[in-house]
Amino acid sequence: MSRVLLEVENIQVAFENKKSKTTIVAGLSFSVDKGETLCIVGESGCGKSLTSLSIMGLLPKGGKIDSGQIRFKDEVISTKTQKQLSKIRGNQISMIFQEPMTSLNPVLTVGRQISETIMLHKKLGKREARVKAVEMLRLVGISSPEKRIDTYPHELSGGMRQRVMIAIALSCSPDLLIADEPTTALDVTIQAQILELMKKLQLEMDMGIILITHDLAVVSEVADKILVMYAGKMVEYTSREKLFANPLHPYTQGLLDCIPTLADDDKEELFVIKGSVPSPEQMPIGCRFADRCPIARDLCVASNPPIVNIDNHEVACWSYTDQWDNQEGGLIDAGHEERSAAAVST
Repeated sequence: MSRVLLEVENIQVAFENKKSKTTIVAGLSFSVDKGETLCIVGESGCGKSLTSLSIMGLLPKGGKIDSGQIRFKDEVISTKTQKQLSKIRGNQISMIFQEPMTSLNPVLTVGRQISETIMLHKKLGKREARVKAVEMLRLVGISSPEKRIDTYPHELSGGMRQRVMIAIALSCSPDLLIADEPTTALDVTIQAQILELMKKLQLEMDMGIILITHDLAVVSEVADKILVMYAGKMVEYTSREKLFANPLHPYTQGLLDCIPTLADDDKEELFVIKGSVPSPEQMPIGCRFADRCPIARDLCVASNPPIVNIDNHEVACWSYTDQWDNQEGGLIDAGHEERSAAAVST
């Protein structure tokens, strides 16, 4: 029996109005198995959150999946209506949003918000749903759940609110959990507790997880597979072990270089990737990372790179193709020559 839960195949997410059409996510493919954690990483504006919203069928007004398809448990869900998706969303696929204070209803108790999800999908009465809500609060590590169930979101700390969000998301025992920056606003200790809780519940429920984050330290602890995105496209996709042992794409290498270590000289400036992510309305013709890349050549600027598979390690970069050897010179930044040479010779 297949363990594949979710398959995203070459999806393109675009926003359209009367005057223009802008593609935000272009040609993205990945999969998630039962019990597996896929981490999607990249800078703000690279399309991580829109990817998750497209899976949930919650794209903002004007947004749509322009091409490609999304399959969940061998069933195409990208063409389903909102009514059809409502039976899956919150039930078989759940999502934890980045900021619980904007996701939780401020005028309803946390118990009612959990109970409503249970009553909607599990068809339980109010009393049974309340009992289940108390169980969920206890499951996510909230003390005195019988009392906390009647509190309002503003009466709880940030970590407690995030636990409530997890309780809501897990109340119907979903097969797939999508977590969009679930620990960004929390201190390091609470972050560790939340991630440990998610991992524990994943093992108990054999649940697939998509974790969206920009924090590579978190990724190194929890990921099974990693998808690196830049400007709406996949640039690297492989297992955690392969990516951290041998990052292939210059953007991934740059992200890892940005992480401070104890060995760094405190007098040295931290490494930064020069430039910024291009605007969706002004995407370059070739590689979208070319103007920031330390090894970019004319070929990169002129043409979009193909996806190259090197021992189940996918990378979208011209430097791993035969055409690269025929290129003259480059735009190599002298400050990164050593790292750039390593990327080319890998």
